Amino acid sequence: MKDRIRVVVVENEKLHEELKSLTIEQTLREQTLLSASEKLKLLYQERTDTLEAQVRSLRKDLSESEKNCEDLKGRLKHQDSLIATSNYNRVGGLCLKCAQHEAVLSQTHSNVHMQTIERLTKERDDLMDALVSVRRNLSEMQQRESSAYEQVKQAVQMTEEANLEKMKALVQCEQLKSEMERQKDRLERELIAQLDKRADEKEALRGEMKKEREDLASTVMVLSQNVATLEARLERITREKNSIANQLEEAQNQLTSQEMEVNKVCGEMRLQLNQTKMKKDEAEKEHREYRTKTIRELEIKDQEIEKLGLELNENKLRLEQAQQDAATAKDECLKLTELLGKSEHQLHLTRLKKESIQHSFSNEAKTRALQAEQREQELTQKMQQMEAQHDKTVNELDSLLTSQNTFIAKLKEECCMLARKLEHVTEKNRSEVSQLSQENEYVHDRLEKMQKRNDELEEQCIQHGRMHERMKLRLHQLDKHCQTTAQQLVELLNKQNQLFRERQMLTEEVQFLRTQVPCQYWEQEKRKS
Repeated sequence: MKDRIRVVVVENEKLHEELKSLTIEQTLREQTLLSASEKLKLLYQERTDTLEAQVRSLRKDLSESEKNCEDLKGRLKHQDSLIATSNYNRVGGLCLKCAQHEAVLSQTHSNVHMQTIERLTKERDDLMDALVSVRRNLSEMQQRESSAYEQVKQAVQMTEEANLEKMKALVQCEQLKSEMERQKDRLERELIAQLDKRADEKEALRGEMKKEREDLASTVMVLSQNVATLEARLERITREKNSIANQLEEAQNQLTSQEMEVNKVCGEMRLQLNQTKMKKDEAEKEHREYRTKTIRELEIKDQEIEKLGLELNENKLRLEQAQQDAATAKDECLKLTELLGKSEHQLHLTRLKKESIQHSFSNEAKTRALQAEQREQELTQKMQQMEAQHDKTVNELDSLLTSQNTFIAKLKEECCMLARKLEHVTEKNRSEVSQLSQENEYVHDRLEKMQKRNDELEEQCIQHGRMHERMKLRLHQLDKHCQTTAQQLVELLNKQNQLFRERQMLTEEVQFLRTQVPCQYWEQEKRKS
């Protein structure tokens, strides 16, 4: 789990670094594109301002030229009217001689006036043609200017749309960055929380295992103390038995008469011992059955733990400590069972010793029954004492049996407690395994979601790259369009310069005509005078 989480964290960091590099490159490209678009805008604005200024100046010049032409037309009309009135007045107010003389002069000078009039009419027609051509050129220039203005508007709109799209892309990139940072923070928080939970669980398990070890150590100490007390009791019993044996050796010469009573007492004791043996055998059988059951349950649990270990290889690092502690507990349980077996063996040995002593006692009693007849009278008093001592010994043996039975019951209870503890530990392990499986499923689902999210982000990055390529193509088209518009503007400027030159030529010709017309008029008047 830790390795997978680390791999996921490393992949997320790599993705964050790649996104950062991509965003930096995109910002740099967008800054360069924005600076280039701003420069183009400034250039377009400057060119449009210059063109508008030139168009305004040309319009002013055209208006002035039109005014001059209208003035010239008015003057020509006025001169024609003056010439017509002068000729009419002169012909009507003269005498015959003067009229003849004037007719001769008019015939001689009419050719000159006609030539001047024809020349002026030709010049007027030329000027009208030039004005028509100028007007056509102006209309064409206006149309071109309007088309260029519309093209510039379209280019500006395109640049604004491109800037809006760029701003949208930047906003989306920032949103993606914020989302990735939030996801990274959330994953880091979850990792920290999971690590804290695992540390707390490890500490809790360690505390529980320490407590269990302390409890087991205390139980072992109690058992060792009980074993020591039992050994002390056994030593005391052996000493008492030895003393009783010595006393019996002394009293065998005196127990011939009471052989039947002793045999009856021995039979009763044998019956009691047989009953105790039967009870002990039953207890041993129950203990063995319980032990076999516990061993089978432990084996089944070990098999289940092995299966869980095979299924949860990923969580071995976490469960190794618990398994080691369980192994130590099992070892301690086995040690306790070995101690119980040793104590039972010692009890069996003590019983065998008792039986051997009783057999020897019975044999020696038979052999020495003859000697006991002689000392019946002497041993009556001693028999009473021996009976009291025998009662004491029987009572002590009964107390020992009861203590052993209580000890066996305590051992059974402790075994049950240990079995319950083992069941509790196994249930805890199962619950932990289920929790770990749930956590694994949750983390697996989260990883799948993160992978899907990363795929979506990659697709969005690809789409953004495509959008950037489209924007590049769009900007390239805009650059081409701007170049074409610039070329058209240059052509328009060249045409405007040509028109300006033609206008200057026309103004010069008009001024020349203005200078020539009054001179001719004065010459005609001088000739007439």
